[in-house]
Parts: sequence; structure tokens; C-alpha cells
Amino acid sequence: MHWENNELRVYNPDVGEETSISFLRPKSKKDLAKIRDGLIKIYDYYRGFFGRSPDYLNIWNMVFYAHAEDFGKYFGSKYMENAIQIYREATKHDLFYTHAIVAPMYDRSRPPSQWEDPYIQVGVVEEKPEGVIVRGAAMISTAGPYAEMLWYLPNIRRDTDTRYALYFSIPTYQKGVKFLARRGFQPREGGEFEYPISARFDESDAILIFKDVLVPWNRIIFYKKPELIEDFMWRTLGLRTWFNWHFVIQHYSRLKFLAGLAIAISEAADTSNFINVQDKIGEILIYLALNEAVLTASVENAEELPNIVRPNPYYSIGASHFNMRAIVRASEILRSISGGASIPIPAGIKDFENPEERELLVKYMSMKGLDALERVIRSENI
Repeated sequence: MHWENNELRVYNPDVGEETSISFLRPKSKKDLAKIRDGLIKIYDYYRGFFGRSPDYLNIWNMVFYAHAEDFGKYFGSKYMENAIQIYREATKHDLFYTHAIVAPMYDRSRPPSQWEDPYIQVGVVEEKPEGVIVRGAAMISTAGPYAEMLWYLPNIRRDTDTRYALYFSIPTYQKGVKFLARRGFQPREGGEFEYPISARFDESDAILIFKDVLVPWNRIIFYKKPELIEDFMWRTLGLRTWFNWHFVIQHYSRLKFLAGLAIAISEAADTSNFINVQDKIGEILIYLALNEAVLTASVENAEELPNIVRPNPYYSIGASHFNMRAIVRASEILRSISGGASIPIPAGIKDFENPEERELLVKYMSMKGLDALERVIRSENI
């Protein structure tokens, strides 16, 4: 992706050089607004369909760095230094991170330490002078097959056994690291014409597997002390706030895309003056306005901590959960106002390349505001 004037790169005083805006530690509300606006620009490019582009975990790296002293306080000075060095490494090389959190769904009636194999969930098998040996699997590693680095974060609520209380960063290509990826959404035939969204914005998900992987001590940012991790992760670091704020930005961009597509369809069919169509499009615009308000208020009413300025947690988390329904509803409205026009469309671009079929398509598939080819392209976005 290319942006004019390097709009998404800024001078980062924490490392003394220019970095992606998603690595910038916000020390003021003005900084936080700058990050918000940069992320909106990124997600507008994706039309809100990528949830795990590199900026997502760049923010996490920044948050860990901002709370480096807390890592030292909770887990020891070496973990504080690790958090600092991992952040500096990521900013210097602009590394693309994936992550995985959830243990495989083997038997939810028992904690993983009581399973027939306690290393289905990722755990420490052995401690060595150079690091720890880990074994197990985790879901869902979005972008894992093409990311450069990974974070593993344990779900300590499932089991407080100390072998599972480990949070670390290593390269995705390290010996013993495996990814089992799902099938891609991109079709083998048809490409962008037939599948304009999934062909362009599919992000691979995978199961992350560690086959007795050595994790060096300098790649670990907390270890053991399971009784501290839950409070540290969600309250001290505020990770839930940060990733939900990120989701709101993603959903905001998708709602803009869906609203624009809905308006374009109504104008092409000349139904934009129909009161029922206006009502439905107005509903999408209301969701859009609410998200704009949240993204403004989350900065204006941000939490100003000594080491970082954090988006307002109540607005960020509340809006993220609201959008899980709003996005579904907006998609439903889009199908409704199209009046079934997205169903009887040609099988593919080859239909337009056949002169006889093209003549029929041009005559019978055109709309008042769109020619047949453009209509098919827009219908396939629904």
C-alpha cells in the first residue's frame, strides 16, 4: 500500500526515528487522535474487511512497551527489559505479527491440565539455561502463514497451572513452529470480477502448533505467577480496551463502505426517493454516526495515565459489541434494498466476453443508473 507524503509514518520519540503511526505511544489526547485518524485511513483502504493487518499487533507491542515498568514490577526486571527490546526490534524492522490465544476445543468440561495429554494447550515442557521448551497448539492465528513474528498469549482462566502461564514472542519460521491454515476464500476461478471482496481482502486463519519449540528467555515477557496475569493483562495493560477500540475503527470503515454501496444501488435503481428505502439507508447512516461519535468521545474522554493515554474503555468496548449487531443488520439492509437484484447475475466474466450473451446482458441487465457490467460488479459486493 502506498500513501502520499508518508501520511502513516511519524517521528517516534521513543526510538528516535520514523516508524509506522501504529507504533506511536500516545502521550496526549492529540497523539491518540493522530493514531485514530491513521488507523481509519488504513481500514478505509481495506473497506473495513481486514481485522488483523500489521497495525493491529503493532498497537499491542506499543502497549507492552508503555507498561514495561509494570512488567518489571509484576514479573521481574528481565521481563521489563524484554518488553522494551521486543518493541524496539519490531519498530526498527517494521515486523508483521500474528497471535494466538485460544486452546483447541478438546474437552471444555475439564481444565487442560486434566486432559489425557496436558500439552494440547501450550505449556512449558522443560526449562533450560537458554530458555524454555514449549509444546501444544492455539487458535486462531489470523495471518499466521504469512506473518513474520508471533505472540502467544495464554487463556489463564481455563487453567491456573503454572506451566501454562507464559507469554512470549518468537519468529514464525522458528524450528518446530507449524501453521495449519484453513482454505482461502479466494476462488480458484473468477478472481476479483466474480468475488470482489473475498478475492481482495481474505486473511488466512490457522491453528498454531509448537512441536517442542525453544523460546529464549529474552523473548518472554511474563512467566508463571498465574494469579497475577488476569488482572495485569486486562486492568493494568487494558488490552481489552485497545483491541475493542481497534475493532470500532474497523467496523466504522466497513459501515462507510456498506452505506456508500447502499446509496449507489438505490440511485442506480432510482429508488432513492422511496420512503422505505430512505428509512433503511438512514438506519445504516445512524450506525455510522454513532461510531463517529464513539471514536471522537473515546479520545476526548480518554484515560490519561502517567505512561500512556488510553481510549475510553466504556465507549470502546460498548461500541465494539454494539457493532457485532450493527454490521449484520447493515448487510441485511443492503440485500433488502437491492430487491433480489444480486441473485440473477451472470456466472462470470466469460459471459460478457461472448458476443451473443453480452448483447443480451447489456439489454436486460442494465439499470437506469448503471450499465450491465457495472451493475454485476456492484451486485457481487452484496
